Amino acid sequence: MSVECNSEDAINALKNEFLREFQRVQKLVHRFIDDLTAISGYAQIVQLKPEQSAAELRKIMHTVEKCTQMLRGCILGLKELERKYS
Repeated sequence: MSVECNSEDAINALKNEFLREFQRVQKLVHRFIDDLTAISGYAQIVQLKPEQSAAELRKIMHTVEKCTQMLRGCILGLKELERKYS
């Protein structure tokens, strides 16, 4: 019975770890979508008001860099889980 409890505890711990990582990635994906929406808006301003293009392009580049960092963080977290459990 002790082995059964240890096995259940291990399965629950693994399940909880995956759920935490899933929730973390889910939050980052929502932020990523928000940032992509901002990028789209900045690009539309550049099209409609070329005189503001320099400022808007800086915003686009900053937001793209932020998105890239978020995605790299997601990939690292998923790779760590893969490494840990493979």
